Amino acid sequence: MSRAIAVLLSLVGGAAFALASVMGATAVIAGVLWIFVFGDDAWPEWVMAALDLLIPLVGLVLWAVASLQIWFRLKPGAGQP
Repeated sequence: MSRAIAVLLSLVGGAAFALASVMGATAVIAGVLWIFVFGDDAWPEWVMAALDLLIPLVGLVLWAVASLQIWFRLKPGAGQP
């Protein structure tokens, strides 16, 4: 497999994994905060600011980690000891 195709596959695959993970985690976190912590009352402003900062950062970290994992598996000689 050529290097360019391996890079493209790892970036796209990592992005897909990160997007799905972040979307699921965001829904779970928002649900837990709504049901168990803040409820129907107005949420404090710091919560939304923190979520607006943390969600993209976590997504970028997950994208990098997943892309590197895919890249290492696609590298020639990855299955050899």
